[in-house]
Amino acid sequence: MLRHILTFILFILFSCTTDCSAQRLFHISRSVNKNWVCYDVNQKNNVLDIKNPIHVYWHNNTDNPGHENELSFFQRKMAYGYNVINKGKNEVEVKLTAYKKRSMKVRRQNGKWMCVVNINNKQCQLKEIQVKTKEGNPLHVLYINLLGTALSDGSAQKEKIVNS
Repeated sequence: MLRHILTFILFILFSCTTDCSAQRLFHISRSVNKNWVCYDVNQKNNVLDIKNPIHVYWHNNTDNPGHENELSFFQRKMAYGYNVINKGKNEVEVKLTAYKKRSMKVRRQNGKWMCVVNINNKQCQLKEIQVKTKEGNPLHVLYINLLGTALSDGSAQKEKIVNS
């Protein structure tokens, strides 16, 4: 019994949060379940991998906590993938497959990799995208929330984008 309690305590102490990976740029949380789609920076020798700058994968937070799976071809091409639209030296600009209206820059700032996007007309480090779908139809997105931290003053920012 004590072993089970200690195992549970260790699991709680080491379970993943939004900062679980030093490579984490941001994650998508969905109203369908508590699992995340994670976006981590890809590097080679501490330099951004320009050809494949972001590793996108599932992070299980429910039935098998901590387990990770790669996206399927369909998920990558139709929903959670990205397209590189501009390459720079150790920086890329990307657009998410499912939302092409706003671009994001993956870059290193103050020694930390981040994804920078406009939230409320402020340059912010993106932390999370929350997706609210219609109950019973997970393919019908009602709205998304962009959550981040303003680079200018460190304030928390949240912008709701309603599907029209």
